[in-house]
Amino acid sequence: MKIRLLNYLALCLIVQLFSGQLVWSQDKQIITVTGIVKDELNSTLPGVTITNLSTRKSISTDEKGRFSITASRGDSLVARFIGFRNYTFVFDRSIEFNITLVGEDNNLKEVVVVGYGQQKKINMVGSQSTVKIEELKQPVANLSAALAGRIAGVVGVQRTGLPGSNTADVWIRGISTFGSNSAGPLIVVDGVQGRSLNAFDPEDIASLTILKDASATAVYGAQGANGVILITTKKGVSGKPSLMFNYNQGLVNFTKVPELTNAEQYMRLRNEAMVSSGLSPEYSNEYIENTLNGTDPNLYPNVNWMDVIFKDASYNRRANFSARGGNENTQFYTSVAYYDESSLLDMDELQSYKANSRFKRYNFTSNIDMNWTKTTRFTLGVQGYITNTNYPAAQTDINATSGNDPVAGVQSIFSRVMQTNPVLYPLMYPGNLVPAVNQSSDAQPNPYALATQTGYINRFGSQLYSNAKISQELGFVTPGLAAHAMFSFDTYNSHTIARRRTRTTYAIDRADPYDDDGSLNMVVLSNGSDNLGYQRTNGGDRQLYFEGGFNYNRQFGKHNVTGLLLYTQTDQTAAFAGDLTGSLPFRTQRLVGRANYLFNDRYAAEFNFAYDGSENFVPSRRYGFFPSFGVGWILSNESFFEPLRDAFQTVKFRYSNGITGSGGGGRRFGFMTIVTTGANGYSFYNPLTGNISYGGVAISDYGYDVTWAESHKQDIGLDITTLKSKLNITLDWFKEHRTGVFLQRASLPNYLGLQNQPYGNLGVIDNQGLDGSVALDGYKIGQTTWSFNGTFTYSRNKLIDNDAPKQLYPYLERRGRNSLATFGYVADGLFQSQGEIDNHADQSALGSQRPGDIRYKDLNGDGVINTYDQTKIGNGDVPNLVYGFGFNVSYKKFYVGAFFQGVNGAERLLSGDGIIPFNNSTGPERSNLYAAAESRWTEENPSQDVFYPRLGYGNSVNKNNAVASTWWIKDIDFIRLKTVDLGYYLPTGKMSTMGIKNARIYFQGVNLLYWSKFKLWDPELNSSNGSSYPNIRTYSIGLQANF
Repeated sequence: MKIRLLNYLALCLIVQLFSGQLVWSQDKQIITVTGIVKDELNSTLPGVTITNLSTRKSISTDEKGRFSITASRGDSLVARFIGFRNYTFVFDRSIEFNITLVGEDNNLKEVVVVGYGQQKKINMVGSQSTVKIEELKQPVANLSAALAGRIAGVVGVQRTGLPGSNTADVWIRGISTFGSNSAGPLIVVDGVQGRSLNAFDPEDIASLTILKDASATAVYGAQGANGVILITTKKGVSGKPSLMFNYNQGLVNFTKVPELTNAEQYMRLRNEAMVSSGLSPEYSNEYIENTLNGTDPNLYPNVNWMDVIFKDASYNRRANFSARGGNENTQFYTSVAYYDESSLLDMDELQSYKANSRFKRYNFTSNIDMNWTKTTRFTLGVQGYITNTNYPAAQTDINATSGNDPVAGVQSIFSRVMQTNPVLYPLMYPGNLVPAVNQSSDAQPNPYALATQTGYINRFGSQLYSNAKISQELGFVTPGLAAHAMFSFDTYNSHTIARRRTRTTYAIDRADPYDDDGSLNMVVLSNGSDNLGYQRTNGGDRQLYFEGGFNYNRQFGKHNVTGLLLYTQTDQTAAFAGDLTGSLPFRTQRLVGRANYLFNDRYAAEFNFAYDGSENFVPSRRYGFFPSFGVGWILSNESFFEPLRDAFQTVKFRYSNGITGSGGGGRRFGFMTIVTTGANGYSFYNPLTGNISYGGVAISDYGYDVTWAESHKQDIGLDITTLKSKLNITLDWFKEHRTGVFLQRASLPNYLGLQNQPYGNLGVIDNQGLDGSVALDGYKIGQTTWSFNGTFTYSRNKLIDNDAPKQLYPYLERRGRNSLATFGYVADGLFQSQGEIDNHADQSALGSQRPGDIRYKDLNGDGVINTYDQTKIGNGDVPNLVYGFGFNVSYKKFYVGAFFQGVNGAERLLSGDGIIPFNNSTGPERSNLYAAAESRWTEENPSQDVFYPRLGYGNSVNKNNAVASTWWIKDIDFIRLKTVDLGYYLPTGKMSTMGIKNARIYFQGVNLLYWSKFKLWDPELNSSNGSSYPNIRTYSIGLQANF
């Protein structure tokens, strides 16, 4: 019996041990855990990091918020995502998890992009702004066109709507330099400097950040003075691959077409101008009647050049297809994109070629991230594009046979429209013959022939960006230490083919217009050919970039310490340089350091520096040191702030102070002196005889002992979040003092005999202002969700020194004014009688005067109006205030949004053909003028409140009224309905069986409306007389689907 009992106990023990072994084995078995991560609004969250704290392995959720990671029972896992509280969970029995992340009480734990890396927002003391990428996904060719008003600190102006050239001018916090020095920001893409802001499809961009103050930009040394734009392209995520397709098709037309006189207005106003100038009228009543009745269009032409050269509408379209996915060790993102835009220039279908202006771009992006080991990560990125641009081979002269600037060619078409009146000649003569008016080499080209008959220019461009980066954690040396190295190779190539021809031009023999058979009696004015010529040019450049450095990030109790130390080197080469000097690689080197300290999540401090070197300066001044520091106080983390924390989740104060730099400019190796021989080696000024030149050996270019310009910047900032972190407010005051601006000397007298004035670090300029933003995001009212955002940037600069001689009168000084100030005469109304002219200060230096001409103020009281009576009359065409505001609201599957952008403080001086009537360089009998000439001074209507003074005929008669004066300074402030977005998310029912996760249809409108006092043309255009390709309005519909 005992034996049986012992056997039973032994058997039970064996079974128990075996069972325990099974349980232990199962507990330690590695199993795949899956799940989905959502936010409080039940929206899935892609890109959430899931980390197994036992194995230290990490993955990211896919586009649908799903994840898959290996773990053993009992392992702890944590989900982390920017702007949300960490969520820790334990893998016990369930292998499927539904995780809901709760938003942070404030956003200070958010990780933001900074120069050469990333940083927690709580550590950040510099001034920078970001924008939601969704706001930049507009049916436009260039990203810069979408920035103005959307980001605090950015000033942008859209100068033209010409396809392929419709980039916007962008400045950070206004303009802080002058002369020929670049005021544009540094563009950094995926850590590599010098890339193009407009080279990427918005769908491929993950983040765009603006660095504004010294604390943020000093690490870029001599390239940081004008601000920095950081772009990060999209990366892969762990999980099942997801696909995205987006396509939109747009209809485009001009926002505003200049309104010129029609035939009746032109002939009537020209007769009036000629009579006013003491001449006989040009057009008889019979001629006017024949023209208006269309009696004989060849003899009595009547052409609206705007209507015949430009179409009512054209198109643009964009497509993007991307794939994203990966696993724990490798993640990828790849995409291809296409953009196509055709201009509104019309074509002549009889020609064997297409001269229409058209722009095509094909983008590709590929980013791969690989975890080689638990501590080693490798990143490879390749991006690029291929462009094809077609333009008419238009030049300012129809007989031009050289020159490959297609933009200038298209602009010349507009210029010729301004210079060609509607009754000058017909569109074309029978047989497709080109009309002209004389035989001179500067003959007035027919605008239609200029656009359609002179051939075409076709340009191919290709850009490749590539970078490889390896990162290694060095925790075995000391916790928190890491190292990285990056190499990039960028190359651009262009290939331009110009096919031009000169057409034979004709005129009708007005004395005997018809032959006996009724055909036109034509006179050849200039001989040409129908054959297209051939000209080819190539261009390009290359850039090699290397970066290597160390990062440090460690927590010591309440103390957080981070640091950065790295070295960079850039080599740039012009692939098709025209000379030996230009072909030499241009090298810059930089040593960068940054140290951050944060105590108890309350007090932050930062120190940055960059030590730059450039071989373009004399060896003794080749290097520059650019330091900065900043401090921050997170008031909302103080214990005494606890009673207010429910109302204000974040209150943070920032201050920064430092020095950044900008390039010295000038020619290559500008410190070297160039000696030449020639007939004009020396030039001396004699007040009696003017300039006298002598030949011989002379210095043509003086070597200049220059170095970097330096900008001393200060910034005080305030960040506030409230309404449970849904409302974010940022306000910054900034001040900049820039010295050593590179300029050509203006103070050396001519009697020194210098062939050219030398250069130096001579300029000084100040700039200060305010910028800020307000953003309300995800505010729910019933079943609707609202978002609102507003930004503003105000800046005003002041020129301190430009090396100019001291002026005789203080009001003549440009010093103390803004750098873009316009100078001229102060208009004091219009003369009403000859007696007023006789009793006024002598204006004869400006030409003759008659009643109705502009009267000018005698500023120095000497009784004579001359150059000593000029002063500042305008602020320039760059606004000192840029603002934007918009909203988005969603209801169930519908959404709608709108954004407005405006400017204030911009002025333009009007001048040139079309503005000054009957006054153009090719003869007053040819020029056109604006229909606004109906508002003018006449003896019957001697009003002062008119657009035009008395109409005069000819350059000499119009000289008095054509000078720069306050009469022609116009306010070009505006507010524009920049974008409208409407969309609907399609029901997912049957689509899910097709593998479609979600899809939406949408409408986007761009530049739909604007309001401005200025009525002649779109106020943003870079033109003094409207002779520029107008900005465009776009109506676009699209479809986006995620698979």
